[in-house]
Amino acid sequence: MENAKQHIEFLSSIRDTIFRLALSLVGDGAEAEDITQDICERVWRARDKILDSRFPRAYVCRMTHNMAIDRLRQRRRLVELGDEGYKRIDCDDGEQRVVLGDMAELTQRAIASLPDKQQMVIYMRDVEGYDIEEIVEAMQSDETSVRMNLSRARRAVREKLLKSMNYGV
Repeated sequence: MENAKQHIEFLSSIRDTIFRLALSLVGDGAEAEDITQDICERVWRARDKILDSRFPRAYVCRMTHNMAIDRLRQRRRLVELGDEGYKRIDCDDGEQRVVLGDMAELTQRAIASLPDKQQMVIYMRDVEGYDIEEIVEAMQSDETSVRMNLSRARRAVREKLLKSMNYGV
């Protein structure tokens, strides 16, 4: 019984993360919610294995990533992030709100255009705040590869943002 309570608390704490990760990958709120439900079901079935793993949150993020990519491949569609994927930023100044919204949109598109590994690493580190160790576990990779992918992803996003700001593209 204690394990079930632990599992429910774990699912409650990670449900939003699952949804945000799925949304960032598939770009569709309804599809992201379906993925979230499916992941929660899978996590329930494998609860002992997941809760006993070294980094259970990273394990679930890897499951979410794999399911989202599988769904994208099944449907053979490109990832396009819509407005529902962006967080609202409260500002007093209307012009500042527009600029911040534009930057958020450009940043989301730049991240979405990255290769899968770089997209996953930058999302887990910069959006969700995971430690490098957790990302290594989730990516089933070594620390050097994770750090290199993170560095490359950040550089690519920065270059795309600078290009967009300088040339309006």
